[in-house]
Amino acid sequence: MSTVVLKKLTLANCTPEGIANIIKDKKKVKDLNYRAFLYLLKTSGSSEDKTTFLAILRNLTFVVALFDKDCEEVFNEIANIEWEKQNENFRKIVKQFLVSLISSQPFYTNKVIDRAIKNLSLVDETDEIVVHETNLELLQFVSENMPTYMKFTQQKVLSNFPHKSRPLLDHQAYVTNILKLGNLIPSYFNEIIMTIIEKLVKMDVDVSRSPFAADKDELFSFEDQGRASDDEMADKLDMVLSQFLKYMKENTSDNNVEQWCKVLLLGFDAHILKAHMPPNVPFILFYFFNIHSKLKTVLLDYFWSVFADKNQPAIIRQSGIMYLASFTNRSKSVGKADFKKIMLTTANWCHSYISNNDEISVKCNHTAFYAACQSLFYIFCYRHKEIFSSSEYKMFLDKIDLHLIVHCKLNPLKHCNQHILRMFNKLTSMYEIVACSAVIERNSRMLLPSTQLLGNEEYPFKHCLLTLTSSFIQPYFKDMECSNEFQSEFRQYKVSENFEDWDNIIGEASIAMSPDFQAMSL
Repeated sequence: MSTVVLKKLTLANCTPEGIANIIKDKKKVKDLNYRAFLYLLKTSGSSEDKTTFLAILRNLTFVVALFDKDCEEVFNEIANIEWEKQNENFRKIVKQFLVSLISSQPFYTNKVIDRAIKNLSLVDETDEIVVHETNLELLQFVSENMPTYMKFTQQKVLSNFPHKSRPLLDHQAYVTNILKLGNLIPSYFNEIIMTIIEKLVKMDVDVSRSPFAADKDELFSFEDQGRASDDEMADKLDMVLSQFLKYMKENTSDNNVEQWCKVLLLGFDAHILKAHMPPNVPFILFYFFNIHSKLKTVLLDYFWSVFADKNQPAIIRQSGIMYLASFTNRSKSVGKADFKKIMLTTANWCHSYISNNDEISVKCNHTAFYAACQSLFYIFCYRHKEIFSSSEYKMFLDKIDLHLIVHCKLNPLKHCNQHILRMFNKLTSMYEIVACSAVIERNSRMLLPSTQLLGNEEYPFKHCLLTLTSSFIQPYFKDMECSNEFQSEFRQYKVSENFEDWDNIIGEASIAMSPDFQAMSL
């Protein structure tokens, strides 16, 4: 039986039987009928009236068993249609065809997954963000019936995340849809949260390098400094980060809060910690462990475990203790008993380290020790009023023994951030508990620079300058408590970074000392 070459293909030729014959004969007579079929599929799909296209699609569903790799062009023509923007009936017929196709021809499963995920960032004609139910249901079908494709799906969720240069609405739409996907497919939840954190960190790093971040607030800020710029990338990060925080608040409950806790710590360990303190994304953890403050000890213990792990690189251990100190200072959920326990634990670790490293060795890397000392000083500076408001403050100060740490041969004051050092010196002089002035003066006259200086490292959880994100953070954020006179005086010290100012600073601090306390520093 010879093949009939059709001059013009119409809907009448596209019955299930007609399409079957076209597919079977596509390798004959230069596949002219097959080409005509592809043309009809393309033109009917691009026309305003989709009646012909839908009729063909219904009939295609009956012959998917005949589809092989050579029919990929048919799939491509269907995939090129933005069915997300069509009506519910259109999307229903598309879904029926694609489900039938991958059930009969698993070869097309990867292509269906890729197409379903690629357009999750689409918005509708009015630029409204919508949940693409058809795409998500297709992915759910694959997950439930073809679990071997789970890894591929997760990879595509990551690789199709909108590039940072794409419009804000694309990012919001994509995040909205993949979070919905995590609800539909619980086994994908962890990977989706990790993906969002990873992408937010990359955006945050770009923001921290932009003019928006040029005017950073200092370690000892007494009030919110406000928004500094209208940087486009900062706005994009702000919108997506606040969207994520809102979702997290609305979708955590007693039933899943532990799962959220675990995945956020995994995301922190995999992406935030290794990025070395991006300025904004760590507030995800800050916010979560404040709205679920009963779990804050989990976070504090985690930060300490990062620092205490000798197998971690020094820079990671340093980050761990800095996160611990900053969360302790900035979070309203951390009470007096909590921060005193943290200070005591840190001080005991420092005492033990001093005992085991009484002599300085140039071959040793003491970065972890210097980071621990600096963080202990940092907490003291922020929490000094609470420490001295207790009737047992003398007993507590005896336990942490700051004098032993300050005057040890490892000389932690030489390796301390200048802002922390100035504040610590001022406060310890005022309370007459540790004589730092002589050590600071001696260190300032040393010609050899420190090889393990921590002064350039920024503590996390400073004031959030992202407007929308800040509205989530501010209710749980603790500012430093000092008198107005002290604030004004300390701000004057922060104006200059020159070492010539040290003589004045040390001199002014010494004036406030009693004669007996001055003698201690000589």
